[in-house]
Amino acid sequence: MQASAGPATWATPATCGELVQGFGRGRWLQIAAPVDLYRTARAVVVPPAHTEAGASRRYAKVKRGLQVLLRDRPGRGLRVTLGGDEIPRGSGFGSSTADLGAALRAGMDALGLRGSCEAVVRAALQVEPTSGSLLPGLVLFDHRGGTIREPLGPPPALNILCIRLPGVVDTVTFNRGLPTRLPEHALRAWRDAFRLCADGIAHGDPGKIGAAATASAAAAHHLGCPPAPPGLEACARATTALGILRAHSGTVWGLLYPEEETPTPEEVSDILNHGVAVTAPVLPARSSATVASLQLIGGGCRVAPPSEMRLSSQLDARGPPEVRSEADAAPPL
Repeated sequence: MQASAGPATWATPATCGELVQGFGRGRWLQIAAPVDLYRTARAVVVPPAHTEAGASRRYAKVKRGLQVLLRDRPGRGLRVTLGGDEIPRGSGFGSSTADLGAALRAGMDALGLRGSCEAVVRAALQVEPTSGSLLPGLVLFDHRGGTIREPLGPPPALNILCIRLPGVVDTVTFNRGLPTRLPEHALRAWRDAFRLCADGIAHGDPGKIGAAATASAAAAHHLGCPPAPPGLEACARATTALGILRAHSGTVWGLLYPEEETPTPEEVSDILNHGVAVTAPVLPARSSATVASLQLIGGGCRVAPPSEMRLSSQLDARGPPEVRSEADAAPPL
């Protein structure tokens, strides 16, 4: 896709939680599940004197990320416009990562920096634990330190029926509360799940990916995550899902299906809310849970058409003030 005249519009995807997340190789790791919801951003350089000092709480992390870019660029300011899909916050869709990724890549573009997904990840990690959805394809990623980022390949053709439950979870708080001791059987479960998922991606085997996701979702109780709602497994069986995935720091669950064998959101919602095809409904009638059909995609920053900038918000960031020498400040002779 070619950018139009003027600043490029950059996009990064949201996620439906993670295919696998747990502990391995001495650190916390994940394989994110990027989906076809995008946040977009454009940026322009402005004089610091023209930037607005405040920022909404919603975009405080984005502003901190932009300040990372401007840290060594005194006398520069950035004005960033965010748009794209409105992604629920605190639910496990990776909304702050998507905002940060799009804004940072657009900011690099405006500043004339040699931008890359890797550079975006480095900057984002200085703000918060960051999803591997900022990197191309599917990736085994150390989302807290960035020390491991192994490309696993592109995703096979899979859809996710995403089930969003009520409530919010803060990513930073969740990561601060992770346990310091873990039982050996949990470590073994994650080790097997990471290996199985990587093998499924490498060989285009959706069944292995679904089995790995299900195992990881089950092992998440070792992280303090709540169990699956009663009846979700029965719903997966009734609709022949390949597996169950979850947002580990969020309230989102997902059912994986081959692209050509995906039930409609209405079918799954009917089962979840009314128990039509299962004996134990997941949620009571009139539940506020919502179901959406999404596609599993590869991650990474990408140029997007400016038309995808709907529902825009704007924020400014400024670098440190320029330091002027005494000679600069002296009046001319």
